[in-house]
Amino acid sequence: MSTPPPPPSPSVPPRYRRAFETARRAAQVALERRTRLFRVVNEAYDKLDRKGSATSKMGHDVRLLGRLVRASARRQYRQVPWRTLVYAVAGLIYFIAPLDAIPDALLVLGFVDDIAVVSAVVKALREDLQAFERWEASWAVEAGPAQTALPVSAPAPMDA
Repeated sequence: MSTPPPPPSPSVPPRYRRAFETARRAAQVALERRTRLFRVVNEAYDKLDRKGSATSKMGHDVRLLGRLVRASARRQYRQVPWRTLVYAVAGLIYFIAPLDAIPDALLVLGFVDDIAVVSAVVKALREDLQAFERWEASWAVEAGPAQTALPVSAPAPMDA
């Protein structure tokens, strides 16, 4: 049985590539310590809550990326390829970065680049994210009625 090929690089719109490349490099640094990963996910969730986009398509995508990163950092989900994890973390970092291609202070316009980049990341990682969602659903079934999903706001272990 052969392993699937790594996911393609996200097709980030050209005007956002430089900022996304910066986020990708930051993601590689963040992946060196698990506590940084939990911080990135928490900041992304906080931004969703502050901006009221938690129920939007982008909110769904950001939460999916966050759950993948958390499950991997907790070593609950180990089937995630390294490249997928780098892109997932980079997408989250781009989303939370205050100075991305279009600053979020510009209200609606500030989210255009976030939506474009997060969507490109999710599209590039589609197969790995679908595999994660299947694992997540099976985990919920195995956990039983008392725990139907991975905890999204449980404190992170402090070991790095």
